[in-house]
Amino acid sequence: MTSVQHHISADLRQRHGTAIRIGDDCDLAADVAVEIDDGGLLVLGDRVSIRRGTTIQVHRGATITIGDDVAIGEHVFLSAMIGIRIGAGVGISNMVDLHDHSHRDRSTTNVPDGDLKPWASGFAGAPIIIESGAVLSNKVTITAGVRIGQNVIVGANAVVTRSVPPNTVVAGAPATAVRTFDGPIRAMVERHTVRFGWFGTSVMEHLEGHSPQLVNQANLPPVGSTVPVVAWRNRGYVQRLQLALQVDWPHLDIVFANHGEGGATSRNILRTVEAHIEPGAIPLDLAVFGCGINDVWRRFQGRHAEAVDPDEYAANYRHILARLIGTARQVLCIGETPFGWDSDHDIAAMNLELARYNTIAAEAATAAGVPFLDIWPTFVTTARQLATAEPGLSLWSDGVHLSELGDTLLLGLVTDHLREQDTMRTLSRYHIFERDQAQATYRHLFRTGTSGD
Repeated sequence: MTSVQHHISADLRQRHGTAIRIGDDCDLAADVAVEIDDGGLLVLGDRVSIRRGTTIQVHRGATITIGDDVAIGEHVFLSAMIGIRIGAGVGISNMVDLHDHSHRDRSTTNVPDGDLKPWASGFAGAPIIIESGAVLSNKVTITAGVRIGQNVIVGANAVVTRSVPPNTVVAGAPATAVRTFDGPIRAMVERHTVRFGWFGTSVMEHLEGHSPQLVNQANLPPVGSTVPVVAWRNRGYVQRLQLALQVDWPHLDIVFANHGEGGATSRNILRTVEAHIEPGAIPLDLAVFGCGINDVWRRFQGRHAEAVDPDEYAANYRHILARLIGTARQVLCIGETPFGWDSDHDIAAMNLELARYNTIAAEAATAAGVPFLDIWPTFVTTARQLATAEPGLSLWSDGVHLSELGDTLLLGLVTDHLREQDTMRTLSRYHIFERDQAQATYRHLFRTGTSGD
């Protein structure tokens, strides 16, 4: 490090003390502006280069970490109220803007007294993460909550409002993918996790018996032999969806918490939601909810104490929605599948009543501003056509539980909905919270080291 650089680094350390950490062999222009508020932290790795006219703002309680061998061009603006993390080997060209926060709207809730100061409404934000090897071209803007994957190239003048997978070239405003390429992937400090919570009946739960002897394709037991069932596992369309999403989004960790419960009515599911949705728990990214089939079935089985009438069902549904909306970034309601064959009951009457409950659910979801996936018409149409085929082709394994065909149909309907709504791309962006809540939620993303992602 030259004597000039020693002087610049020493001056920054003298002004900011332990709030700044500067690695070895850094090259900082003399006019780089560094502002660090109380409780803020700026960490520069080794061999960081920052050219003239660049400003770095670390507001109260925020963190900016810049990894080894990062090159930052002229007149770049980095401003953090939550946190910005720049991985090793990142290239940031001239006049790039990274703000991890923005003003909240001037609603009567945020500005009850009508104060006209620009900051009166407060701020909301989420981290910005730039992974190793990424390149941001001239005049790029990165907005709050965005994660730029490894080796990504962002074209000049792009405005990036959604997270970008590794090895992708994006351009435009808003930025969209232009092409992908095969690039090296290094270990990350942490992977972004997208969390799903599932609340429903046996259609979601779909238990299957499991034995380790049945899953090793190289050493399957002989046909006709006996193997013990050692556990129940969730399978069906929910588990298949998790596998499909993990393959489609390999740079994310897709975590499913399946709280489906065989035989559950809306009364039971309300208790399940209350037990698992607790204040301070890690928020869900997507909560998926559906019920009603057992509310109806119990009455036709003569189990009247367990049956749930339409009024109670509507109240339970609204309460469940309110709890899920309060803890999840997005909520998706799924309508119930119709009853299949059952020689002991009047299926036509049961389905007429179940359709009524589905209507109640759809109305509650609409009133709450939550999408409702009505799967009933597709199930009815498909079942009628399968009925003309050879015996054994059915959407149901019995009158309620789905066969593999039924699971496949439901999987396709849910997958199509998520794709049409671009749900995963939205959820791959960090959720924006009010400033203090965002700092608490995302504190774990910022380490004192600098060389990783």
